[in-house]
Amino acid sequence: MKNELLVERLFACDAVIGRPQVPFPGPEPVLEDLRRRFERFPIERALVRSAAGNYALHDLANQTLIRHLAGQDAYEGVYQIDPLDVPEHFARIRQYRMRSVSLKPNNSYRPFCLFPWCCGDLYKMLEEKKIPLLLEWGSTVPNELHEAMTAFPGLRVIMLSIPRSGRQCMVEALMRQHKELYLCLHTRFSVFGGYPALCREFGSHRFVWGCGYPETEEGSAVTGLFYSGLDQASLEAVAHGNIERLLSEVEL
Repeated sequence: MKNELLVERLFACDAVIGRPQVPFPGPEPVLEDLRRRFERFPIERALVRSAAGNYALHDLANQTLIRHLAGQDAYEGVYQIDPLDVPEHFARIRQYRMRSVSLKPNNSYRPFCLFPWCCGDLYKMLEEKKIPLLLEWGSTVPNELHEAMTAFPGLRVIMLSIPRSGRQCMVEALMRQHKELYLCLHTRFSVFGGYPALCREFGSHRFVWGCGYPETEEGSAVTGLFYSGLDQASLEAVAHGNIERLLSEVEL
C-alpha cells in the first residue's frame, strides 16, 4: 500500500549518528533521535555511518556504530574501512553482516589517498563482492577516484554530499565515464534543470536518496524528491529501489 508520500517507502543512504568531532546545537545524534525524526514521514530504512569515522580509527568507529544500532534492524550500519589488512576487514564485514563500506581518506588518525596503488587490494575485494563504497565529495579528489574506477570498472561507488551549486562539471564527467558511480540526491544537492534531466542522461538507476541527518532537516529532502518532477517509476527507484537492488547483490 502506498503511504501519503506516494512511494512504497523511503530509504535514506547518508545518515550519521554518534558524537561529532565539533558539537552542534540540538540533541546528540543517537538512535532515539534518528527514529523520532524519521517516523514523521516515515523514513523506513537507512544506511547509517558513525560520526567517529571522521576522527577515529575504524575499529572504534565500527564498535561505536554497532552499539548505537543494537536492538533494531530497520537502520543498517555502514562499515568504516581503510586500505590496510583487507582480509581481516572482510572477515569483520561478514561477522557484522554489513553490506556497504565507507572510506574517509582525510581521517586525521590514518590519512591515505584513493589512488589504486594505495587502495588496490581493497578495491579488488569490494569489486569481487559487489560491496558499495560510500564516499563524501568533500573528502574525494576527483582524479584519484577516476583512476580508481578506471582500474576497477566494477567498483560500485555511491557519492554523498554533492554541494548545492548548480551543475557539477567534474561529477557529470565522472558519471559519463564510470557506469558504477551512483549519486545520492539529498538536501544540499541542486542542479539546473532538476532531477529529471539527470535521470534522462544517466538513467534513474544511477541515483539514490539521502536526507542529510542530522545536519539538515529531512523534510526538505523529502520535498525536493517529491516535487522533482520525476515519473512514478523513477521516484520509486530513487526513493528505495536502487539502493535495495545494490545491497541485495552483495556477496558476503
